[in-house]
Amino acid sequence: MDSSLTPSEFVAFLLRSRTSITKKIHNIFINNKDILSSVPSVGEWLAKEMEDFSSTGKMLRGALSLLGTELFSSNSTDTQDQATLLAAGLELLQAGLLVHDDIMDHDELRRGKPTLHVRVGHRIHAQRPKIGAIDRLRAAEAEGICVGDLFFFLAWKALSALPASVSSLIAHEHALVTLAQMRDVEFGYDAAPPTLDDVLEMYRLKTARYTVALPLTAGALLSYSGNHANHEDLTAFNELKAVLDYYGEAMGLVFQLQDDRLGLFGDESKVGKPVGSDIKEGKKTPYILSLLPKLSTDERVSLFSFFGTPSIKTSDIEWLRSMMIAYGIDEEIHVLTEGYTAQALSSLQLLYSIPEVDTTAIEVLKDFVAYSNARNR
Repeated sequence: MDSSLTPSEFVAFLLRSRTSITKKIHNIFINNKDILSSVPSVGEWLAKEMEDFSSTGKMLRGALSLLGTELFSSNSTDTQDQATLLAAGLELLQAGLLVHDDIMDHDELRRGKPTLHVRVGHRIHAQRPKIGAIDRLRAAEAEGICVGDLFFFLAWKALSALPASVSSLIAHEHALVTLAQMRDVEFGYDAAPPTLDDVLEMYRLKTARYTVALPLTAGALLSYSGNHANHEDLTAFNELKAVLDYYGEAMGLVFQLQDDRLGLFGDESKVGKPVGSDIKEGKKTPYILSLLPKLSTDERVSLFSFFGTPSIKTSDIEWLRSMMIAYGIDEEIHVLTEGYTAQALSSLQLLYSIPEVDTTAIEVLKDFVAYSNARNR
């Protein structure tokens, strides 16, 4: 990676974007007050919790969609308003997926706060204290699934105001995410570990395209459509999309591999959820898959004594960290990450030759590469 790159410009863009997206999310909940108040016993509380849950993250997908719109410069007020709506809609979709993901993974913390189904459980306990713990958990997870669905429907209500080509692209990519999530669940139950290539392909569809490629291409398509009266002529856009897909998949894989590392080596106070949760859930990450062939029989026995169990101890995590370092796994995955980083940077050079593309936005995309490699949360 080019050591001269710094993440500062992207961080500034991310902070500016977060402010505008948060305001738009707030407006979406105000505009849907009639829907939420149709069940007055829960609606007001739920609106507050949903807005808080969807407004406390980095809002990376929303910010990248705004950056995508800047690849094709537009002075149209309508396009700028739609760009913020796109960003907010993507963040609401992300919130719904996270609610469901937390239920599937039995996570209790997200971004340093209780997960949404845990908040629902606290409310159930406060209102119905005689309900047993098991029934309360089942009810909280069931209602949590409904909350995730509600995020989806509020998002699609907002996104329906965008051009059909943009909303169709979003739907297509989220269908791929859902299928990849099913594959991820299957990996957890398969007796034989998947191959590293299998997991990386799952990451490509579940995280890489959805986290980076989709927001950038959706934003670029929105801006391009606003600049061209003939929306069917997508020649310049299709050339750009091919580059953004290549860049986005590489950077999405970098982002996911960094998440895997933070899940093992990160600082819990910065990560926002318990370190080692992937191990507790038995996730077969590239770190685990790369380590397994190098362990002795006794070391494998030690690993599987706690891998995929809820009773994991701090000493277990420390032992696993020591194995990762001793066998060079951390460095091995770092080299893999550096390869994807190089792929992303090389693809950006192609953008300079595409007509109409704003070079300032390209520079921010370069800074995103540095941001992704330097982040610690």
